[in-house]
Amino acid sequence: MAKINGSGHYLLKGESLNHYDQIRRDVGNQLLLTSGIRNNVKQMHLFLAKAFQSDGNLSKAPRSLAPPGHSYHNAGDFDVGKIGLGAMNFTADFSHTPEFERLISLGYVDIRCTDTNQYGVRYEPWHIKLGCSSEHGSSCDHA
Repeated sequence: MAKINGSGHYLLKGESLNHYDQIRRDVGNQLLLTSGIRNNVKQMHLFLAKAFQSDGNLSKAPRSLAPPGHSYHNAGDFDVGKIGLGAMNFTADFSHTPEFERLISLGYVDIRCTDTNQYGVRYEPWHIKLGCSSEHGSSCDHA
C-alpha cells in the first residue's frame, strides 16, 4: 500500500496507484483522493456508522455503503473529489465540477450505479472503478 500525500488515505501499489497518478496528471491538481483502499474492519466501521445515521435501519445503510466484504474499495477502486468542495464531494454536486467533466471527457468514469439505477443505490459520480471481475456479475455494486 502507498499513502497518498495530503489525503490521509492509501491505495494499493500497482494498478490503483498508477491509475490515480495518471488521473491526477490528466485532470489536474485540484483533484484529490477522498477514499482509497478499505479492509473489512474499516468497511464494517463505516457501514455501522451509516446504519447509526439511519436510526439503526440496516436496510438503508447498503444504499450508500456496501457491507463488509462487498466493497470494491477492498479490490482497488477509489473515490476522488475536488479540493475545497468538502462534504459536497460525496453528493451529486461533484458531477457539476470541471474536474468531473474532465474525468468524463477522458473516459475515466464508468459509473457502477447511475442516477437512475433500479437497485436504490446512491449515485456515486466520484467513484473510480477499476476492472470488474466476473465473480461480481453485472449488478449495481458500490462503495
